[in-house]
Amino acid sequence: MKEMKKLFTPVVVVVMMVAMLMPVAVFGATFDTATGTFSNNNVPSIDYVKLYDTGGTPVEVSAMTPQVQYDARVKVTDADLKADLTTIVVKIYYDSTTEGTTEAEYDGKSAATQTCAIITWTESTGLFTLTTMAGTTWVLGTGVAPADLTGEFQFKFTVGKVATEATGGAADDWQIAAKVTDDSSQADWEADSNGSTMNWYGEIDVPTATADWGTVNPGMDFAEDTSSEEALGVTVNYISNGAFDEKVKSGATWSGVPSGTATLSADAGAANEFALKADDSGTLTSAVVVDATGVAIDESGTQTAEAGHDAAANALWLKLNATFTKAVYTGTITYIIADGS
Repeated sequence: MKEMKKLFTPVVVVVMMVAMLMPVAVFGATFDTATGTFSNNNVPSIDYVKLYDTGGTPVEVSAMTPQVQYDARVKVTDADLKADLTTIVVKIYYDSTTEGTTEAEYDGKSAATQTCAIITWTESTGLFTLTTMAGTTWVLGTGVAPADLTGEFQFKFTVGKVATEATGGAADDWQIAAKVTDDSSQADWEADSNGSTMNWYGEIDVPTATADWGTVNPGMDFAEDTSSEEALGVTVNYISNGAFDEKVKSGATWSGVPSGTATLSADAGAANEFALKADDSGTLTSAVVVDATGVAIDESGTQTAEAGHDAAANALWLKLNATFTKAVYTGTITYIIADGS
């Protein structure tokens, strides 16, 4: 019996040691939660951009004229409604590249009197603003923002005097395009599918002037002297959005006091006929004979800036027939700007 007891004891010790090395399970939380969230904002879109005149019954047009008012209409859709918008930016710009336009081309345009006007509607203020251009004759009209997006935004503007003339060729027209942006900086862009031509515009300013030859002798010929030559004495200002000609014409007859009539002709070849020559550089050799309908004294005028082009050396030359009734003769000399294209 003593021997059996000795064998049993070691076995018990081993079992107890194994039990002490076994891991002990600890019970606590087996899961936790996190909050998921996201917001949704619909992308705005432009349904169309169209150009209208501003007459009694507005009509869609595809031609503009400087110093005339027009209305660029923009239709916007946004499932998040009008309050979701931040701005709509309309650009009216000259396009000399290819047929139609692109968003990249629109983005690259900046305000310039000859080539681009930019009008912005801002939702937070409800105001329409014209991007500043120094000395410009582009004018912002009274824009209209609809109460909701069922209506159209109306961007009204008067075209500047020197907005580049465009005939409407593949690379010679004006584009009217718009971009809408919402409060999540999502945007859409669209252009008027028609584009627009730009008619020629010219304007001339001749300050009050008198060409007074004083007392001259019958039979006097054209000459570079103080008798035949008379400086106009004022600066003539020409403004144009394209090529232009400087022209001069005279009344066909001038009235005499106390009596008599002087008749304009090319060579003063008959009694009581006179002839005129004119030039814008004060040089007889380049002067041309004046008629009663208008003759070009300079055909090299090109598109001007808003300030225009000054011609300060205008001069006139007088020729008289050898037979003339004694009188003081007075008539009209008219300076003209004409389309030079």
